[in-house]
Amino acid sequence: NLPFRGQVNSTNVSASDGFDFGPQELKLGIILFNCLPCTIATGIVMVTDAEGDVMASVTISTIANLAGCFTSPLIFSLFVEGDVLGQNSVDLVKKLGLSLILPLFVGKIISLLFQPVRNTVTRFKREIGLLQNTGICLILWIKLSKSIYKGTFSLLKWQDLLVLLALCFVVHLFQLGINFFLSVFTCLKREQVCVMLLLVSQKTLVLGTAIASALPSSLGDNTLILLPAFIAHPLQMLLDSFLVAPLRRSTIFPLFSRPSCGRKTPSPDLVELEDPEPVVEEPLLE
Repeated sequence: NLPFRGQVNSTNVSASDGFDFGPQELKLGIILFNCLPCTIATGIVMVTDAEGDVMASVTISTIANLAGCFTSPLIFSLFVEGDVLGQNSVDLVKKLGLSLILPLFVGKIISLLFQPVRNTVTRFKREIGLLQNTGICLILWIKLSKSIYKGTFSLLKWQDLLVLLALCFVVHLFQLGINFFLSVFTCLKREQVCVMLLLVSQKTLVLGTAIASALPSSLGDNTLILLPAFIAHPLQMLLDSFLVAPLRRSTIFPLFSRPSCGRKTPSPDLVELEDPEPVVEEPLLE
């Protein structure tokens, strides 16, 4: 069995043998968060600050999040035994379509038809990203308030939160390492490496919130399922923020570049000096 595999029956969700900590909802939350696609706003902002390939980051995030609305629930169901999404699959697709896909297409049409709207969004892109993160924090506050009122967090211990934080930290470092060595192996340019590390390594929280809200109640409390995502999302932003400046200065990737990539920087001692231009002496006037 997988270490965080959940077994669903008609009455409850029981933990499998292996590494065990906290309620079963935490393990399902870790699985759900790692089944999500890459981020949208925060990853693009970091790639822009690192002077990476912004067009590639926008394209990858758009395609990944559109496909993730359908693939993430299916991948998540592979790690949970039983008919988890069978009865709620139509409802789940409707919720994801109304909350994610429909606003995306409406915003795209508006930006294509109205030039002032497109210019305003481009000008205040960073502020819009901060507004989105503020909305996510408000959602977290509301869900936490409801769970505290119902006494859901009485099942948690502070040791469980420490283990959860350590797991989120280790998993994100593993994702960074995999994407970094894939970038080196495929001889990607510095701009593309920024996309792999600062965008592809991150997971979106918006789609995870929509999927968790549509999960059946037999899996447990939705807030506990979302708790790993609420912890891992700001943690990955904090860790990746330390990579922006080194990637912008190109102090990380050249250290591990393969000689066969053909982009090795020549040594200053081997650079041939250009021949100086001959000095033409003007004749003296008598």
